[in-house]
Amino acid sequence: MLLVTTWFGTFLVDEGKVIEKRLFPREPSVLAERLALVEDWKVLPEERELIAAHPDVFVTEPRLERAGGHGTSARAEFLRPEDFGYDRALLHAAMLALARRQMRKAVAPDDHLHQAVGALDDLQETENLLLERLREWYGLHFPELAKTVDDRQFVELIAAHGTREAMPLDATESVGAPLGSPEKRSVMEMASLLRDLSVRRQEIEGYVEASAAKLAPNVTALAGPILAARLVSLAGGVEALARLPASTVQLLGAERALFRHLREHTRPPKHGVLFQHPLVHRAPPWQRGAIARAFAGKIAIAARADAYSRRDIASSLKGDLDRALASIRETKRAPRERKKEGWELRKRRGQGRERKRPR
Repeated sequence: MLLVTTWFGTFLVDEGKVIEKRLFPREPSVLAERLALVEDWKVLPEERELIAAHPDVFVTEPRLERAGGHGTSARAEFLRPEDFGYDRALLHAAMLALARRQMRKAVAPDDHLHQAVGALDDLQETENLLLERLREWYGLHFPELAKTVDDRQFVELIAAHGTREAMPLDATESVGAPLGSPEKRSVMEMASLLRDLSVRRQEIEGYVEASAAKLAPNVTALAGPILAARLVSLAGGVEALARLPASTVQLLGAERALFRHLREHTRPPKHGVLFQHPLVHRAPPWQRGAIARAFAGKIAIAARADAYSRRDIASSLKGDLDRALASIRETKRAPRERKKEGWELRKRRGQGRERKRPR
């Protein structure tokens, strides 16, 4: 006997005749659940029941061999759904339910992190634009304020007091023009908007840091939460980042410069978003490429541990990275030092040849 599973039931077939059957309920959601289990390589309860009742049954699917069926290469019999009371409309509804189920399942925490990183960038850009506009507008009334306090205090003072006369600062020597009531209301509302944007940005930044530490703990410990979130977002997920080679990790975020190099033969980029890390942007220009390459190699290893083994290897990677950085700083000297060393080496070689010259 051969065990055959279709979208509407499981059947025991012998020489073209159905010996025993287990029909699925005629509900699209239940049929979609059965189809999803088959796609996930799971054994259905109806299949287990028939295999337990008939231990000598043969199966054509490898997933059923784990349940006790004997594998065979025989061709499965075709069974018409209309013969058992099922129609094509029910199959159509079940497939739509299965598609909705798969779409909901396809949304992972990586996707939320990607959207949060994009929202963080948008809020930062909007905040910078509004702050620059507020500086120019309020500078017509009190230009000295922007030079006296930082950005946060600048926004807070305008949102709370409005005019320079109401501020807890000495504004008697200001060269700004008076501020009318409509203008005062507008700049105070803009300052309040900026203050709210800053609060929202800090909240999203906290969410990004927490999500990055949860999804990629090793990468977060190595690169920091914000940079780790950007790397995961640019790669398309933690597993996608883990599949990338170190050379690609090094250039994530520098795609335009890379394509410009390939198209116009300009100088190739040395780093992408990794430039945001202090190890790279604080390094001398002649060491940044080597440091970014070593840093990307450790990040690639950390991403594979986060995606597959979930082991904590951040401390060992940090030790290896520190040793690699020490070697880079020792071997890659400043151009002036290398030039001086080369001149001294050539001088010593010249003196040695002069000593060996016969008299």
